[in-house]
Amino acid sequence: MSASADVESQSPAARPRSRYLDTFLTVSVIALFFMFMVTLAGALYFAKHIEDEINARATRHVDGVTDSLVASIRDSGNAYKMQNFAYLRATESELKTGVMAWEPFAFGKGQTIGSLYSYEKKQNVLNINESGSYFLYVQLNFSCSGQCPSGQFTVIFSNKHNSEELTCTVLLPEWSKEMPHTQTCWRIVTFPENENRLMAKSQIKGTLDNWKLEMNDSGFGMFLVDGLGALRHT
Repeated sequence: MSASADVESQSPAARPRSRYLDTFLTVSVIALFFMFMVTLAGALYFAKHIEDEINARATRHVDGVTDSLVASIRDSGNAYKMQNFAYLRATESELKTGVMAWEPFAFGKGQTIGSLYSYEKKQNVLNINESGSYFLYVQLNFSCSGQCPSGQFTVIFSNKHNSEELTCTVLLPEWSKEMPHTQTCWRIVTFPENENRLMAKSQIKGTLDNWKLEMNDSGFGMFLVDGLGALRHT
């Protein structure tokens, strides 16, 4: 029996099969890694593009949002398909602990929220209709008027199971004059099932007197980077 096993293990057919399997697995891993890096690069470029347009505020505003941002969302939507994209801006400037309120806004003939999403204003919940991997980011802009103490402001995005998807913590320094402060956080999040949702809650440490959130320049966005929706809408 030992001799039979040795003969089988040394047969010329066994070694090529092993090499083919090793090669296949290696190529598969490299391909998956390459696909992920390409997707991530595209997501980072898109979010940075939107962030730059928000910061580069034009002199003329439409409904509190710059024309440049509107044009950016429209142009980016053509490349990434607007149905996959959602962007909501903050509606409260006071820094406090609790559920944060947001809103989509109209531009052109549509809104800054695609058909993969819906927003429940009463519950401050963004519904995500399809499963998949999403690029989620939040940009927070603060301003100080007068004497502003140092403190900490945190935004936590949780799914329908109350599991944290993205946490963004901002350390606000002590200012004695009017001074802006900005921070952007992002993450690739995955929803394995349809009909999920996101809710954002804020937490503060310190009094944060005279600090406020700039509503027109603060918001969060997300878009589908991998899933059935991305394939169907390309």
